[in-house]
Amino acid sequence: MPPFYIDKIITLFLNRFAHLSPYFDHFVYMLAENKLLKGGVVLAVFYLLWFQQKDYRKRLIITFMASFVAEVATIILSLTLPFRARPYTDTDIVFNEPVQVDHWWNNAISSFPSDHATMFTVLGVGVLLCDRKIGTYVISYILIFILAPRLYLGLHYFTDLVSGALIGMIMVWVSFQLRHVKKVAAFIEQFADQKPQYFYPLMFLITYQLVDLFTESREILGFIRHPFKY
Repeated sequence: MPPFYIDKIITLFLNRFAHLSPYFDHFVYMLAENKLLKGGVVLAVFYLLWFQQKDYRKRLIITFMASFVAEVATIILSLTLPFRARPYTDTDIVFNEPVQVDHWWNNAISSFPSDHATMFTVLGVGVLLCDRKIGTYVISYILIFILAPRLYLGLHYFTDLVSGALIGMIMVWVSFQLRHVKKVAAFIEQFADQKPQYFYPLMFLITYQLVDLFTESREILGFIRHPFKY
């Protein structure tokens, strides 16, 4: 899948600033790769809201469920839709890499749609539905410190991020409309109250996967499918 016209305009405009400041380029790369500054910050806000007000818990649980489904849906789309090379490897444009990106999964996995945009849109909207002020800060943080670096480094095109964000918003809206999802969330909330010694270790594992964007889970599945590649 070639880049759209708007993708070329935005990507090449931002690429004009590459190498003007090596410190800035490496700072942006650090933001793009550092999981603590991405999912770690956003999920810390989830824990804050979880213990700040009990009324938020059902909404947060629904958000967690929506994020898992949205991530799986994005992965399936990236595997089934026509492959799109990432800007820094795309031969359709002349891209000057701010820093060298050598992760094999960036080359092998289609950039359309962006799973980062999907996942963090779900999480950001979930926070917004609990607390509008905190949610506004979180969404601003996601746009500036999580998604924008991926655009600048050539890891994604603009429409990759927009499509991922749309998937995330649709998934949140659908999840909050479904009665069965609300029932499951109520059951999980009750389980958290009655069996906290079991719930919170599970919650830790779930939030860890969200911080990690399922990278290590994907590695486990990859080993199961192709053990001799590891």
